[in-house]
Amino acid sequence: MTSTLASYAVIARDLSTALKRKAAEATVARETAYYQANIGKISSVDGLLADRRLYAYAMKAYGLEDMTYATAFMRKVLTEGTATSTSFANRLADDRYVAFAKAFDFTKTFGVSGTGTDDLTSLGVAVPASAAQATGSLALAGPYDFSGTNEVSLAVTTALDAKTSRTATIVLNRKSMLGYAANLAAVTPSEIAAAINGRIAASGTAALAGKVEASLDTSHRLVLSTTTFTDFGADGVAGGTDENADTTYASTGSKRTVRVESAALSDASMTALDIGFGTGTATDMRTKSVVDAYLRQSLEEDAGAEDTGVRLALYFARKASSIASAYDFLADSALSQVANTLSGLPATSGAATSDALTRRAEIIASKINIASLKDPAKVEALAKRFAAIWDAQNNTQSAPVLALFGGSGSGDGITADMLTSLQSLRFGG
Repeated sequence: MTSTLASYAVIARDLSTALKRKAAEATVARETAYYQANIGKISSVDGLLADRRLYAYAMKAYGLEDMTYATAFMRKVLTEGTATSTSFANRLADDRYVAFAKAFDFTKTFGVSGTGTDDLTSLGVAVPASAAQATGSLALAGPYDFSGTNEVSLAVTTALDAKTSRTATIVLNRKSMLGYAANLAAVTPSEIAAAINGRIAASGTAALAGKVEASLDTSHRLVLSTTTFTDFGADGVAGGTDENADTTYASTGSKRTVRVESAALSDASMTALDIGFGTGTATDMRTKSVVDAYLRQSLEEDAGAEDTGVRLALYFARKASSIASAYDFLADSALSQVANTLSGLPATSGAATSDALTRRAEIIASKINIASLKDPAKVEALAKRFAAIWDAQNNTQSAPVLALFGGSGSGDGITADMLTSLQSLRFGG
């Protein structure tokens, strides 16, 4: 039997190649192709849940495969979203549900509005307050340097109704930012939003002008929202009939959408700057993030079928940068197993009292430098250390030299309870 350390090292040494091999497997490739081809057609929670293949793919990507059957539960997670502290996902003691709800927030992430009336044909109509939105994933802090080669290039598309859509490419660089930024070397988030609105206006009425506007939400994420728009007909003035008739499009409606994707840079010498919509070229970054998560989840699951220790090491390496305290280890049963192993603590199903929990957290913090988990090299070293200890305690037949140093019965290492608790591990997305 290959040791946990050796198996982990083989995968971690060239993770990108391992993921490519996983993506090429027939079943994985088929399900990924289906997801990529069809997720863009989904505009509601009901639509996602109705397509069992898309729904199952999404659930596995976020480590929720064992909850796929619970459609009523997941409907509640998705419909309530994460906007308030009382939202269902935010009240669950599992951050996978929060991540899932954010990824499939159809009112923002996928830019599709809720209810409303499309293609209004009279002026002065009352327009519903809610607009279709596309919200960036990055909280803008700034300042951002546009004095050199940094550039933002976004392809923005808005559907006015089922038959009419408008598109424009919004490019922000040292040239187009002039007049919007006081200092090109230190551009603020609000100046970025203003510049985008300027480029939208410059695209003209045949493109996005009057139809989409940029703003910042309370978290300083960039938001592009649909607006009410009136087409004054062929003569370009208010009033008229036939080809000169005015048509007002509401900012909302079941067909009114706004979609944002990264676009090609204006020149090969430019450097893509991420403002929350990704830096890829002509790629829907939301779809890519789900596919990437699915592939990583599949890789870890398959590795775990051969050796639970390898799956734990891979999972820890993936989640380490998000760990801010020892309590983050304790809140996740799989990470808790890693922390127990590294810290020499016995496996437990949970601390019986708050004092016991605090003591366990203190021991973990004393054994693991939480701040070092932001350093990939140190995370890799810890993952390998975990794998080596796991071998010594569980796989002595594959590492006979290590067996000479084990089995003292001191109780300082992992006990037999660990083997029982492995059956109930939770691996998050």
